Amino acid sequence: MTAKTKLILGFIFLEIIDFMPFPVTTMVALYIAWKKPPWFKNLVIEMYDCDGTRR
Repeated sequence: MTAKTKLILGFIFLEIIDFMPFPVTTMVALYIAWKKPPWFKNLVIEMYDCDGTRR
């Protein structure tokens, strides 16, 4: 599965569960900004990697 597909599915999932009064999408964004998890960096690198090499 490509990074683009993973992101689209993740956003769809977050929008489905975001109908509750608890702001799930905001909490996920705060978690990513605060913890800087390696999976997010790898996803961004995979998404914007043009020539297939990783740095």
